Amino acid sequence: MTFTAPSGRKVVIAGRPVIEELTVEGTGIKPSLLCKKGTAATQVVVVAAATDKPSGWVGWDGEGAHPKMSPATRTTAYTAADKCPVVYGPGTIIYGRLASGQNVTKDTPLIPAEDGELQAAATATAVETDGTSHVTAALAGSFPAGGMIVALAKENKDASAGAANIIVESLI
Repeated sequence: MTFTAPSGRKVVIAGRPVIEELTVEGTGIKPSLLCKKGTAATQVVVVAAATDKPSGWVGWDGEGAHPKMSPATRTTAYTAADKCPVVYGPGTIIYGRLASGQNVTKDTPLIPAEDGELQAAATATAVETDGTSHVTAALAGSFPAGGMIVALAKENKDASAGAANIIVESLI
């Protein structure tokens, strides 16, 4: 199946996601960006680093944003204390945002980048310790050091000249 960019004010392209209405705590929370839990369980803030644990995607009108609180454009942020829909659920097709400098092909695994955008996941590498024939690694916990894979690209997208919207399959 080929997916096309949504024509209206929506983020979900296909699927049956869970949609939760949460209160905006921070700034820069725009439709299509990854978000994470805020100070309280009922609040969200934009994912700011690749190592954050995102909880979903910021929705828009198509996901139930109240008309009085809905941003005018996809690049306009919700206002602090507004209610906004947060979308999540594996297998949901989302209109996300690829970070500037990225160039990905379909099915590339994606991880969080700065400001709620996405970047290609890097392949893990091991480096031999000087003067030995073995590799040492210090691993603690189960969260990947480079960030968790949150989506798969569902189209080829070149954002090398600037951030661009991209169709992705959500894994969160």
